[in-house]
Amino acid sequence: MRVIIGYGNKLRGEDGFGVDVIEVLQKRKLVDTKLISVMQLTPELTLELLAATHIIFVDTAFSQTDHYALACAMEIQNGAALSHHIAPQTIRMFLRLLYAKNPDFEIISMLSSNFDEIPNKRSYKRSLNAVVAYLS
Repeated sequence: MRVIIGYGNKLRGEDGFGVDVIEVLQKRKLVDTKLISVMQLTPELTLELLAATHIIFVDTAFSQTDHYALACAMEIQNGAALSHHIAPQTIRMFLRLLYAKNPDFEIISMLSSNFDEIPNKRSYKRSLNAVVAYLS
């Protein structure tokens, strides 16, 4: 089963990209696909992924220059920083080490430096539609 996880905070402008992608995908009938929308990744999410053969994380990643570009990776968090959220790579590690699961793994990020609003709704929508088309 394929699992698509869209995460982010819709109250923080373009940070809600992953959640917006899931909202659009929920209107489509995707076969053998589980859709998950969360504000942030947490260790407990690992339990939702035990049956997954392919996991796709969708989020917004910070970039000073390449606004609305789509990327296949995101910056890995500083391991020394204390936080309530974890990186997709940590979820993958939990699956592998705790449950002997090793699903395919993919990250899709829309690059942005604006976490207060969506200043260019047209470009945002174009990125959103491109990711939805890829995932449908």
